Amino acid sequence: MNKKEYKLTKHAIKRMRDRNISINGMEKVIADPDIVYPGKRGEINIVKRVKKDKKIRLVYIEEKRLKIIITAMVVN
Repeated sequence: MNKKEYKLTKHAIKRMRDRNISINGMEKVIADPDIVYPGKRGEINIVKRVKKDKKIRLVYIEEKRLKIIITAMVVN
């Protein structure tokens, strides 16, 4: 990523820490997601396999070209 195109909420930071998701892993998801789909309330979900046994899902809203990351999780 050339420039920071995202902002983390306090909730997202806590969830990343709780779920052992690194900034590097999160940035991989943002840069090149495997799956993108809309949420029920206008949010966007993106998923990427970052390791053989680890997929990360981020949920964000977009505000003036900035992705506001709401939460992050490890999924199967």
